[in-house]
Amino acid sequence: MQEEAKTYAKNISGVKIIMNSLHLGKSKFNLTEIVHDLKTPITSIMGFAELLKKGNQSEESKQEFYSIIFSESQRLLSLVNDILDISEKNFLAVPQKCNINIQINKYAKVLKPLADSKNIEIIIQSENNDIYVSIPENKMSRILTNIIENAIKYNRESGKVYIDLLERNGKVFIKIKDTGIGIAENELGKIFEKHYRSETSKTLKIEGSGLGLSIAKDITEEYGGTIEVSSKIGESTEFIISFPVANITK
Repeated sequence: MQEEAKTYAKNISGVKIIMNSLHLGKSKFNLTEIVHDLKTPITSIMGFAELLKKGNQSEESKQEFYSIIFSESQRLLSLVNDILDISEKNFLAVPQKCNINIQINKYAKVLKPLADSKNIEIIIQSENNDIYVSIPENKMSRILTNIIENAIKYNRESGKVYIDLLERNGKVFIKIKDTGIGIAENELGKIFEKHYRSETSKTLKIEGSGLGLSIAKDITEEYGGTIEVSSKIGESTEFIISFPVANITK
């Protein structure tokens, strides 16, 4: 356990060192987007570390928390490597695939402490556990964490987040629906704009940079996908993300 703890500390220190040495002028990312992307794994690490600090978990739970902290530490470094990779074309030239079902379950678990803080239940349903799309796992993680995190933050106490995974006509559909405050019809066309924050989020003083949905949309479209949203004030908001299903040669 002590060795794992040292590894976590080294990973976090490494992130700080690399961030301090970044030449942002060479990257397509701006500082605000970098901070936004790093915030979710850092928050997750802090949340699970806090749970471990309380010291009332079973050994099985402790092992699970250690594993998540380690995984999120690795994701931090992966994000930094993305930022340092100034040759985006070369990066995209190598096709990468990920199992959508695994990614959904992984990041639902990562965001569980945030959901638990509002007594929100995350319900996942999948028709097929073996669906792949042509997108790197770290890119998919940014899409899922941004959308699922919003579904929790803008939900009501003791609400629910439904995540459904469907495959239809060569496409995979990820439906993420909450039971929250909803989005006004006149704001739906603006929510993917950078730094846009709805009037409801300002009124309720929900923290956010207004970048998450913009980042999710940009990445989705970059890898040939689409993202749509529908909402009913006071009832729910649903995001539908779709990608072509990737062919897997076994």
